Amino acid sequence: MINSTAHRNLRGLIEVEEFSDPPRTEPRLYQSKPITPIATPPPMVSSLQAQLRPDQWQQDSSGISCFQHQAKGNPNNIIKHYIASPGNITVLPWDEALQIIDKFGLTTAKLHLIFAAHTMRQDKPWSSQFTLKGSDLIEEMGWDKNHNSPAYEKRKDIAMVAFVLDCLLIEATWVEGKHKKGGILASVETSRMWNVQVQLTGQRNLEGKVEQPDEVYITIQPGLWTRSFLNKAGCQAKDALYQFGYLAQEVLKIDPYHDELALRLAILLTMESRFRTSGTYEVKNLLEALVPQTVIDEARANRDKAYKLANRWNHALAALMELSQAFQVEFDPKTYPEELRPGSKARKPRGYFEQLLAAKITIHPPAPIPALLATKTKPEPTQPKLKSARRTTSSPTSQRAKLTGAQIRNARNVKGWSQATLAGWLGVSQRYVSMIERGDRIPTPEQESNFRQLLNIQ
Repeated sequence: MINSTAHRNLRGLIEVEEFSDPPRTEPRLYQSKPITPIATPPPMVSSLQAQLRPDQWQQDSSGISCFQHQAKGNPNNIIKHYIASPGNITVLPWDEALQIIDKFGLTTAKLHLIFAAHTMRQDKPWSSQFTLKGSDLIEEMGWDKNHNSPAYEKRKDIAMVAFVLDCLLIEATWVEGKHKKGGILASVETSRMWNVQVQLTGQRNLEGKVEQPDEVYITIQPGLWTRSFLNKAGCQAKDALYQFGYLAQEVLKIDPYHDELALRLAILLTMESRFRTSGTYEVKNLLEALVPQTVIDEARANRDKAYKLANRWNHALAALMELSQAFQVEFDPKTYPEELRPGSKARKPRGYFEQLLAAKITIHPPAPIPALLATKTKPEPTQPKLKSARRTTSSPTSQRAKLTGAQIRNARNVKGWSQATLAGWLGVSQRYVSMIERGDRIPTPEQESNFRQLLNIQ
């Protein structure tokens, strides 16, 4: 959360609008299920990195602060981020921009993820807007567990974090995918990632200001990047992208003060899971994405720092595995020995830190996210061409038996899911699931495939 010094610094840059009539707000993200769809295109990846790695911001030759993200597979795919004053897109010079960059971190990243999840609910994000209630955001971000600050201070903190995000600009040129025209060009001129307006309600002081707000309302209009990177109709027309994954509720609940590296890792995995379906990494590559390179270099050169960084890494893995909706972690038996894993009391061998960096690990997000991603990305089956006009009938033994309602009910009970929970994953009604389980309805082939994926039915 933002301290009082940050409040004073930011109040010199922004003005909070105050209204007496509360606006209509969006429903909360997590009401009947523990995950939600979230936008995961390159601008989300780059903007999260810009917030989590302020050490990677640079001052260009004109004195402007800039964060540049370059695609590994295509160096011509570049996204740049800048810092602007609220209310316009005038880029701030380095010294002024640093006041905002210094406020970036895990707190802004959490709110950024929430904005991106609500954006998935909009039919046309680039032309629509939505309003979120501050008290809902405080609970979703896990701030309701912090009893050291009064509620009104938390509401003011939410307002300040939102204004920090309002200052983040984007400029992008990106080509992705292959088709007869050579790829989809997603180009974005300089614009905001999020256009943000904050409204406070509560008793005003003699100066007309609301010092202890009863509620905070944050209205967001997603930036123009969504036209190219989150456009379902444009994706079907092959002139835009529509890229999304899933965000587990427990990622937002991770405490950044006690489990800082765990939260960084969970956010990284949330973004990576959409396009890295194997979930397999080298520890070195993960650490390089999570902490400054100087931290790794110092650990390589100093035994005490190596010990501390290895402990931070093991604590982060343990924190993810201990969540009630746990991340699925598998250690490569050849490169990741038992003595280097979390909880091991065994003495570490000589040169263990280099061995840890080279170790391979597979980390998948909490269930049922892997199954949902597999369903979403699974290619459509192709029908074999008949050698003649004569229609043939497949042998019954070559076909998989149709899925029965009893199989669905039994597999659902094994997972401990209610019919409403299963219906939520499938995007259908609880009544429809009930009818299928009773045998009153037969699922379509697509629905049957989804049932099998979600419930692990072979």
